[in-house]
Amino acid sequence: MDDSIIGADLGGTKLLFVCGPETLRIDTGPDFSPEDFATRLSAFVSARALRPRRIGIAIPGLVGPDGQVVACDVLPALTGWRPAESLEALGCQITVINDVKAALLEEMHDAPEGFTGGVVMAGTAIGAAFIADGRALQGASGWAGELGYLPYLPCPGSGRIRRLDEVAGGAAMAAQRGVSPMTLARLAGEGDAASLAAIREGGHALGIGLAAVINLLNPSRLSLGGGALELPGYWSAALKAARSSTIPELWRDCTVAPVRAGARVAALGAIRAAAPPSVCSARRSAASPDD
Repeated sequence: MDDSIIGADLGGTKLLFVCGPETLRIDTGPDFSPEDFATRLSAFVSARALRPRRIGIAIPGLVGPDGQVVACDVLPALTGWRPAESLEALGCQITVINDVKAALLEEMHDAPEGFTGGVVMAGTAIGAAFIADGRALQGASGWAGELGYLPYLPCPGSGRIRRLDEVAGGAAMAAQRGVSPMTLARLAGEGDAASLAAIREGGHALGIGLAAVINLLNPSRLSLGGGALELPGYWSAALKAARSSTIPELWRDCTVAPVRAGARVAALGAIRAAAPPSVCSARRSAASPDD
């Protein structure tokens, strides 16, 4: 790993810094701001006497071609943020990338030519990124992969169609119990029946989303990451629903498994995104946020 590059995975519940062997995890939340990020980054650099030349930042939202955060539901204070400008005093090259695209860069960096597959991240919300026939699936605006906005089921009593985020995301499952995500995890670990039921429902919903992806794209591999997978019953409910809702032949041809780098996958992908082109794989350029 290049110890001159810092990778940052900024999410709805945590911020993870990675630089060579150094790591630091910090709790965040919906009010976390660009100023908070700058303060935590400065402390990380100073405490470890780092001299980074480049910083890659993975963001849970839409990132424009100029590196501006266009939209970020889980961290609304980031909307409009231009990290390259606000962190200019550090003297580093700043690269900003969607967090799931970053995870795709890391997880699929060694995928063979002609590969079709993707990464689905189930954290505070749900996101995805895909490679189709060996090329990153970008979409017209470069924002393909918003799996969390997949229409799911009517909201009971209102008729409003809920999106997948609103059932399978960690924030939604916690809100259903009226608690924080950390409290939901604690209650579930203690065997609280209502919390476990909310988690199973969320996992089932994610499985339906996975089935939609497999039926549409016929991938050979889907890798899953994110903190929601650690909740008891979530992963098993997702696999059961995905298997039962997928065309059997397509399910047979697809490996569904956790991301290999675990919780560090997006931060490591941010490092790949920030690395000089000469040391990046060809697939990095295909999934670049600047495309």
